[in-house]
Amino acid sequence: MIKLLAIDIDGTLINFERPNISKKVINTVMAAKKLGVYVVLISGRNYYSMKRYLEDLGIEEYGITTNGGIVLDLKTGKAIIENEMKKEIALGIYNKLEEEEIPYSLFAGLNVYVSEEHRNQPTISLLAKEKDNVIVVDDMKKFILENKMNKFMFMDEDHTLDALRDYFEEKYGECVNVEYGFEKHMEIYPKCLDKGMALEGLAEQLEIPMENVMAIGDAENDISMLEVAGTGIAMGNAIKNVKDHADFVTKSVEEDGVAYAIEKFIIKKCCKEDGKAV
Repeated sequence: MIKLLAIDIDGTLINFERPNISKKVINTVMAAKKLGVYVVLISGRNYYSMKRYLEDLGIEEYGITTNGGIVLDLKTGKAIIENEMKKEIALGIYNKLEEEEIPYSLFAGLNVYVSEEHRNQPTISLLAKEKDNVIVVDDMKKFILENKMNKFMFMDEDHTLDALRDYFEEKYGECVNVEYGFEKHMEIYPKCLDKGMALEGLAEQLEIPMENVMAIGDAENDISMLEVAGTGIAMGNAIKNVKDHADFVTKSVEEDGVAYAIEKFIIKKCCKEDGKAV
């Protein structure tokens, strides 16, 4: 039986056309929680960017942010697991993105940081709608030198991103993951912690075997958690590479695929085990 459910946000719970979680998904998640299932959101987003979704689903225990880079105790606001990008790698990435004039943001701790010249980029503007989320930095190089970095996110046309991916993988591939978060967005974060490893760490802390863990996602950065979870679910709108790593493909985000998967693998199975009619 599923005891821990990990759900991605963008492309899974919501998308740009539907920025709020549907009532059906909220109700189904609540039903799973009433059955004793721990529910955790696990996203490339930082804490302030996922905060309202945690509140919508009544999640008060844990949140996994920044592609698994930070496992947050929501009651204390403290990280119980956290990664950190090496300074020399962060500076190398910064220099290349500046040289290519690619819009980017930095994820550090609970916030997103951006330079003045990129603050009006559409994705940054979207992130800035969340209260206290995006902070403008005057001197990004100085900020990198003085603070702990968890992730870079940069945005551009696909052909440019593919070339940058090749460059960063060749130069830093032993130390970082370079993945599409979703279309026209690429993310770089340390290999020391991804969504899969973070989910395993949380499950261990909760003393839940991985065979009793279910994960739902749609993007490349979700593959690691789909692989380690006992039940890995890809969204109907997921890219083929993600579907190839899943145990089951649910409906799309527009069709409330999260709700469909929870009903199929948690609610109906629980009712059958209890001997109740489904």
